[in-house]
Amino acid sequence: MRGEGPLPLRKPRPLAPGAGVGVCAPSGPIQNPEALERGLGWLEERGFEVCHAPHLHAREGFLAGGDDERLADLRGLLRDPGVSAIVFARGGYGLSRLISRIDPAELRRARKLLVGYSDATSLLLYALQRAGLPGIHGPMLERPDTTDAARDRLLALAAGSEAGREALRGHPLRPGRARGRLVGGNLTMLTASLGTPWEVDTRGAILFLEEVGEQPYALDRSLVQLREAGKLAQAAGVAIGGLVDCESERYPEISAGEAVRDALSAAVEGPVVEALPFGHVADNRALGFGVRADLDGARGTQTLLEYVVEGGN
Repeated sequence: MRGEGPLPLRKPRPLAPGAGVGVCAPSGPIQNPEALERGLGWLEERGFEVCHAPHLHAREGFLAGGDDERLADLRGLLRDPGVSAIVFARGGYGLSRLISRIDPAELRRARKLLVGYSDATSLLLYALQRAGLPGIHGPMLERPDTTDAARDRLLALAAGSEAGREALRGHPLRPGRARGRLVGGNLTMLTASLGTPWEVDTRGAILFLEEVGEQPYALDRSLVQLREAGKLAQAAGVAIGGLVDCESERYPEISAGEAVRDALSAAVEGPVVEALPFGHVADNRALGFGVRADLDGARGTQTLLEYVVEGGN
């Protein structure tokens, strides 16, 4: 951000029983078609009308089709009046190639719930920063081992049900208590947002972080960059999720968790909680992206204070 304040939130409509759910792959190509089919089947079993984007199974190198194809899929779902929410099939890489071509006014008008994590971090940031549209950082469809509890929480949060706001429990690192907007996601993607129109805004926010496949020195590098950009000092607190496959055979003396704790130790004044159940883990509990949350550093809990969707009950 470059000094402007956040837009007023325009919350998506809740996901009603029998509603249409659009599915697209705006980043990397599908790697496990059988797992995706099971994910699509789960949505259908829950009574939703599933709308497949035309290029869902496309492939062009490390992308799920060309930029124009992936953008057309996303735009098509945004403009389809029969689609209430858009759930991404998988992450990978590629959304940042499209974002500048997405009209924030269209996102705000459509008011559709966006669901994803990993590479989807960039679009969740863009939707919040440029359109004032909160979303859900939560499970996508290709992962075969997503727990039932994670899927249940996702649907509860999308529907505006109280069950979607149940406190998540982790390990306390630094005491204190903070309340603020919940923003964050994949650490690499957060760092990549610096200098863009969707740059993460941590002022008074609870910053949540997760990562996969990055060695401890790379975690340190990203956190140092966020620190030098002022993002860590501006945060009211930090919540750490999964750090999956982030250990190093070359430098076994320091673990991923130790690297993160060391990088945060002198940079964050508020509460810090680690090992919360979100990120690249099977039990990836959905988070309300852009809505207010409570972080209790003594109890090691993170709790949503408001609903992601309009008129939660």
